[in-house]
Amino acid sequence: MRDKLLLFAVFFAACAGVLVTLGIAGGFPESATAEPPPPAPTPEAELRARGEAHAAASNLQDAFAATVEKSMPAVVLITAQKRVGVVSPVDYYRSRIEYRDVPTGQGSGFFIREDGYILTNFHVVRDQDSFYVTTNDGAEFQAKVVGVDPPSDLALLKIAGSGRKFETLKFAEIDRVKIGHWAIAIGAPFSLSRSVTVGVVSGMKRRGVGVNLHESYIQTDASINPGNSGGPLLNLAGEVIGVNDFIFSPSGGSVGISFAISADLAQHVAEEMIEHGQVRRPWLGVVLEPLSRKLRKQLDVEHGVGVSQIFRDSPAAGILRRGDVILELGGEPVDGPGDVQSRVYSAEPESEITVKFLRSGKSHEEKIQLQTAPRNWFRRNAGARDDFQAAGEWM
Repeated sequence: MRDKLLLFAVFFAACAGVLVTLGIAGGFPESATAEPPPPAPTPEAELRARGEAHAAASNLQDAFAATVEKSMPAVVLITAQKRVGVVSPVDYYRSRIEYRDVPTGQGSGFFIREDGYILTNFHVVRDQDSFYVTTNDGAEFQAKVVGVDPPSDLALLKIAGSGRKFETLKFAEIDRVKIGHWAIAIGAPFSLSRSVTVGVVSGMKRRGVGVNLHESYIQTDASINPGNSGGPLLNLAGEVIGVNDFIFSPSGGSVGISFAISADLAQHVAEEMIEHGQVRRPWLGVVLEPLSRKLRKQLDVEHGVGVSQIFRDSPAAGILRRGDVILELGGEPVDGPGDVQSRVYSAEPESEITVKFLRSGKSHEEKIQLQTAPRNWFRRNAGARDDFQAAGEWM
């Protein structure tokens, strides 16, 4: 009897072990307090969600179309012409030279005032003799250059005597433009007028690119090609956030790295040219070079820019010396020539600016009174364009 009880106990324990093992392998039942799985969406809910997504996309599409429709009348096609002499026979023994205006290139622009002022790029009008602009409705007008600013690559044209009020574009507040915002480019790439491309703002306040002397760019992946130069880059409200200028490309075509002159710089240059016929810029009178990593380590500085040349009778003459390292300008640290350019160009002519610099291992701080830059001073160097000699950053 005792043996039978012992056998029964062993059998019972074995059965319990099997049950426990099965429970571990298969998982114990969920407790009654666990939340039930969410119900599968009904066909009606899926249809509703799909409809909401389509409506949102449709609304965005309509917003783009409305912006383009509102902005397009202010954008123009600019045709540049060069006067050339053509030998024309008079008879068998004689000939004469006839001068004709021959189209040599095209670009884009846009009206900034209803009385006919058009903003475009300097390289669109450079070395050309005459211009006519074609508006969105196909009308053609003769235009004259009333101002150029090679350092920023901007120019101003004017249609006179038309008696017509033109549609205009407004400049955006650049501080409200953010990386990731929509960017809409309108222009005439490869002479295809009224072309629209869309992208986003990829970068802000790009300086030191080396294309122009006075640089402040918005970078975008909106496709820009030859012929877009001078056209507007717009936000979704139809305001100008930049003036399309150039691209980086190994092939010559757009690869998604495009640059537009920032709206704040473009607006300032345009207003100066309208009011004064030129852009009045403050001048420090130095040539600057960036510091190499090795030189920074030797000087034990984290930031700064080197002074390689001082102009005679300039604001910096007698205060700065060749070999000085500018550490701060206007109380803010500088990390390259572009930072110094930005600080100087943001100041008013004849104003004072505080310069902190390093000389022979010692830190100094002086105030320099800026002067209005001499006329055409930029012709000594305006960046990497082929009509100027590049040798450091002048300001």
